Amino acid sequence: MNKTVSIIIAVTVLCASALSLVSCAGSPVISDITAAPTEKKTENSDQTSAEPAVTDAPQTANLETEEPKMKRTFVNPRSNESAPDPFIIYNDGYYYCLRTEVTRVRLYRHKNAEDVILKGEYKDLINTGDPICDGKTLGWNCWAPEIHFMPTTGRWYVYFVASTDGFEFGAMRMMCLESAGDDPFGDYSFKALTDPDLLAIDQTVWYDEKSGEIYTVFSEYTDKGQSLTLAVMDNPWHISDKRIMLSYARYAWEKRGMTEVNDSRINEGPEFLIRNGKIYLIYSASGCWSQYYCLGMLTYKGPDTSKEEFLKLENWEKSREPVFSKANKVYGPGHCSFFESPDGTETWMAYHGMATPDAGVDARFMYLQKISFDENDVPVFGKPVGRGAVLEAPSGEE
Repeated sequence: MNKTVSIIIAVTVLCASALSLVSCAGSPVISDITAAPTEKKTENSDQTSAEPAVTDAPQTANLETEEPKMKRTFVNPRSNESAPDPFIIYNDGYYYCLRTEVTRVRLYRHKNAEDVILKGEYKDLINTGDPICDGKTLGWNCWAPEIHFMPTTGRWYVYFVASTDGFEFGAMRMMCLESAGDDPFGDYSFKALTDPDLLAIDQTVWYDEKSGEIYTVFSEYTDKGQSLTLAVMDNPWHISDKRIMLSYARYAWEKRGMTEVNDSRINEGPEFLIRNGKIYLIYSASGCWSQYYCLGMLTYKGPDTSKEEFLKLENWEKSREPVFSKANKVYGPGHCSFFESPDGTETWMAYHGMATPDAGVDARFMYLQKISFDENDVPVFGKPVGRGAVLEAPSGEE
């Protein structure tokens, strides 16, 4: 070996030894081309992930993108027990719901429509035995409560029907509660019998901004069976004498009980549905205990909404066929209400239905589904969505 080779070998050995000492001291060995992968904690996780190798070139902006949020879904029905006559509104971040509970009027509240009964907080507004008026107490048969805001007073009103002093059906009267302020989940007190002398049920109301009138529709017991009466209200708690019989059971599909030929003659559960100035009244027909319970529709055709025009029978047109009836193993769908999604882009319907044809009044569960409108703003209800079908939650829900 010559002197030059010996010097090269010696230098190589010394360099290797130096690098070995540095590595053992804990400093990483760095390449001048790529960096070895390092580990980092992922956000909100104890797991580690390896970063990709990088060059010495300067880093640009983080190219990671957020995954799109998945919309929440649910399946019908939305109650674990019978929840007939569901009424839902959306107001200031919350859904509010009432339903028939026989011995009380209970108001539910939740951020999500699909959970308003299942998970919502609630408060009892009035109970059987509570004093009402003229020395009377609230009896049983607390049916079909609804909640409405009245700009004329700045208060909320809860309308319902119940017997006075006991269980007697003939003593049932339409009643209303009034809120203490403008909070729908605040305190309420008994206000009045909206018509002290009339046996009627299922009162709904609509405040018309154009005419300034408060209109009401309810189901009255007449010689034509249960018929729908349209009236003007003097104020939010009293029905005036200005009224007409708007609809009665004329068609076979409005007269069914437990069988198709049983004459039940029922129009009840009226609800106003407004769309771009078009006014519809949706109601329930046939026996609520039967699989034939369904929805019918009345359409207002008058030139304006003054009480002179609104109470003209010729300005209303009645559907000849039901607009919503049993399908997909949902029987007796009816007594509905309508509410908007939080972002105002969708209209939803709450209604009750049965799982079997003969389930009866004690097994009517709450269902929710979106409805649509055609190019002329006529509502399109479709068919009941069956149990277990997956639906997206209303648009705008968090």
